[in-house]
Amino acid sequence: MGVPDTGRERTRSLDGLRAVAALLVIALHVGIYTGQVASSWLGIGEAGPLGPVVSRFTIGVPIFFVLSGLLLYRPFADAARDGAPRPATGRYLRHRAVRILPAYWLVALVALVWFGRDTLTAPWPALRTFLLLHVYGSDPIPAGLPQTWSLATEVSFYAVLPLLAAALHPQLRRGRAGLVLTALGAVEAVTLLSVVLTHVPSAGAYPPAQLWLPEYAGYFAAGMALAVLASRSTRPFALARRPWLCWGVALAGYVLVSTPLTGSTLRYPGVGEALLEHVLYLVIAVALVAPLALGPARPGRGTPAGLLSRPVPAWLGRISYGLFLWHMVVVEGWLRVTGERAGSADFLVLFPTTVVLSAGCAALSHYLVERPLRRLRGRAPAAPGHPRPAPPQSEIRDEQEYVHP
Repeated sequence: MGVPDTGRERTRSLDGLRAVAALLVIALHVGIYTGQVASSWLGIGEAGPLGPVVSRFTIGVPIFFVLSGLLLYRPFADAARDGAPRPATGRYLRHRAVRILPAYWLVALVALVWFGRDTLTAPWPALRTFLLLHVYGSDPIPAGLPQTWSLATEVSFYAVLPLLAAALHPQLRRGRAGLVLTALGAVEAVTLLSVVLTHVPSAGAYPPAQLWLPEYAGYFAAGMALAVLASRSTRPFALARRPWLCWGVALAGYVLVSTPLTGSTLRYPGVGEALLEHVLYLVIAVALVAPLALGPARPGRGTPAGLLSRPVPAWLGRISYGLFLWHMVVVEGWLRVTGERAGSADFLVLFPTTVVLSAGCAALSHYLVERPLRRLRGRAPAAPGHPRPAPPQSEIRDEQEYVHP
């Protein structure tokens, strides 16, 4: 069956979208720490003039999660389509660990040494931080690492994905893609239920469970659904051939989510506000990702995919894991060095400073830590006289298409 693969151009455009998502997350956190975005959770500031727009840059996290579902499930979907065995779970988990943990451990060590030596000297809080278990409790996440709650959620998805793939594999092999899409819709129903349970008045404001996987599983499931469609399509989908229309839908969703209909960052949202926010974020993220995943493998230069594939956004996407990891260390460090307090710094100064310094740290991490380790993973020497067999095509793709929160 001739199926368009996720080739180099498509991968570059997805890298570019990762860069956009990372910059949105950075702008959100800088907005909070400069007082442009009010945060009842952190107790920082009143909303500034940029607040109504910047406060919804939280959309960066759903974009990352949809991309994760798409790229990580695609090898499993392709294997089922081809009648091949599922990618080896051990190899998959080893790749995820090598991709995520070493760079994270480096950032966590720097953050704890610089901002939280008390935590570093306490065995269980330090271990919990290094093991990404710091969202499963009521203690605050250490300074310099608050954004890593989403990394902990992402890692929990990594652990669950092989189980989901095993359950869905027989149905995909039998060509029952509709049944698989229905099952992924049930995962979204779990997320809707979780949103209700974490936003009823009896749950209180900001319960720990609002950071756990059930609250965000629907985004991963949407990415997995895109992977199923991409693996089964022989040509671009009609809607994906109109990428600016898809992105127009995303813009309309963003305008709507920025209105008082979804509440305010000055207080914890109610059930109705939280449900509407989730649905709109889901629509926005899928509308942004779908034309890149399901559109032409060689997009036009003036299309969203073509723009995102250009050298600068594609390169920023390749180092975007480091951008995500380092930017809060840069923000906290800036406040310590300058003596400014959280909520009072200048956005127009701190945002470009954070982007430039984070990009420098991210590049060093990418070229000195992440990339060398990715090249080494799984390269056990073959027995004498027995050359190492070539990995399945689905696993080759896993080497090429890494993703992060």
